[in-house]
Amino acid sequence: MSAERSVPVERIEVVDATVARVLRAKSGMERLRLAHEAWELARDRLAAYIAARRPALGPDEVAREVARRLAHDAG
Repeated sequence: MSAERSVPVERIEVVDATVARVLRAKSGMERLRLAHEAWELARDRLAAYIAARRPALGPDEVAREVARRLAHDAG
């Protein structure tokens, strides 16, 4: 880590003020739906990445690898 950066970039979590305002205006159900859609997108993109990097894996094996990684086991 360089001298001018005291906090690792991976630890910075900032929500843009405009995004925060828009999210506050949504109902709890709408926010939950957005979170669920984001989770599905991340899962699907991870599956596509794993399938592209390891073409020998079948769909069930890709699904297991996705589940393992999403369970915080980056391997």
